[in-house]
Amino acid sequence: MLLNLEVRTQLKELAQKEFKEPVTVKLFSQAIGCESCQTAEELLKELKEVFQQAVGEEKFKAEILSPFTNREEAERYGVDRVPTFVIEGDKDYGIRYVGLPAGLEFTTLVNGIFHVSQRKPQLSEKTLELLKQIDEPIEIWVFVTQTCGYCPAAAVMAWDFALASDYITSKVIDANENPDLAQQFQVVGVPKIVINKGMAEFVGAQPENAFLGYVMAVYERLKQQKGTQ
Repeated sequence: MLLNLEVRTQLKELAQKEFKEPVTVKLFSQAIGCESCQTAEELLKELKEVFQQAVGEEKFKAEILSPFTNREEAERYGVDRVPTFVIEGDKDYGIRYVGLPAGLEFTTLVNGIFHVSQRKPQLSEKTLELLKQIDEPIEIWVFVTQTCGYCPAAAVMAWDFALASDYITSKVIDANENPDLAQQFQVVGVPKIVINKGMAEFVGAQPENAFLGYVMAVYERLKQQKGTQ
């Protein structure tokens, strides 16, 4: 058992308070060539058990899929690594977790589920108004580790941006489990945020205004590029 009795009790109490609308978590996993997949599957099964006891089967659903046997779904969700968690509500918001959300990152997964259930990003009205302007695709990657105290705040903020805009997708990536990506984007400190594969990047859990500034700067560059084509 990964979740002890104390954690399960806390999760049930939180779920009863935080859950509003239904959430489905889909985990893409495979048995071969993935060290953390089995633990990820066990974690999701235990979360499903706890949340369904707290809020009912209609409010929380969980599925485990294989990128091989469920190839069409993997392609539709843009899944090219395992384990990958997809958190969706009445639609796919582009919210992903790539890796095993253990250690401090367990709170990231749980908070992501609650925010999707509430269908309401925890962002200021000013930020929400500015994000409405965005009409070009923006992809936010947040590199994290399981022992980083600042990572959960940066990760959930990125997910809130995706929740707020149909044009934004946000992927939280475990840097230790994906060393090729960490090396490619020169991740030496976490959280490291990379927007549109390097159009903008920064390190650290920045305040909302600063995070928004980077996103809007990328949007302006995309508009300029479109204008010169």
